[in-house]
Order: sequence, then C-alpha cells, then structure tokens
Amino acid sequence: SYLVALVIGNLEYVEDFTHRGMPVRVYSTIPGGAEKGRFAVATAVKVINFLEIFLEDLTPIPKMDLVTVPDFAPGAMENWGLVTFRETALFIDDADASGLTRQNIASVIAH
Repeated sequence: SYLVALVIGNLEYVEDFTHRGMPVRVYSTIPGGAEKGRFAVATAVKVINFLEIFLEDLTPIPKMDLVTVPDFAPGAMENWGLVTFRETALFIDDADASGLTRQNIASVIAH
C-alpha cells in the first residue's frame, strides 16, 4: 500500500455508504461508464462492512474511492483511501455478466 494517490480528470461516480456512513465511490473516466460500477460499489461496501464487524474495528479512513485507470497494467493498486483498478477488473454490464465475472471482480475488490 502507498500513502498518497492523486487522480485528475473528468470523472463520474456511483456512490453507496457503509453501515457507519462512510462513503464508498467508484469513479470512471469513461462518460456514462460509472453505471457499470454499481456491482463494484455494492461489493466494496459489503466487504468493508464485513471486515469491520469481523475484526471488531472501524476502518480508520473517512472514505474509500475506487478509480478505474485506462491502460492500467496491474489489476489494482492499493493506496490510502483510494484504490486504482484496470477497467476490466472493476466494471461489468449487469445484463451480460456471468457469475464467474462477478466472482473475479469481487475477488479483486476484496483482496
């Protein structure tokens, strides 16, 4: 993990909140692409909620941002409060996504 990350660009996002009200957002650089992040944001919220209950500890960060980066070689890169992803590791089309695709995305998010 790294301590500082900065992402600059025209970004759109979808948002949800953990059980304690922490915002979790999935950002896209593709116009209209943020909607493909609904599964990812829901999964991230479930993972954070589970870990906070399981570990009996609150996440010490005020927010969690998941950002897709075009032409990003690694599957994901963890930074403090901001995780960057390749687009194929975070976005799905809900109408066409297989169970295996959903499982792979959930695995990348949870790692």
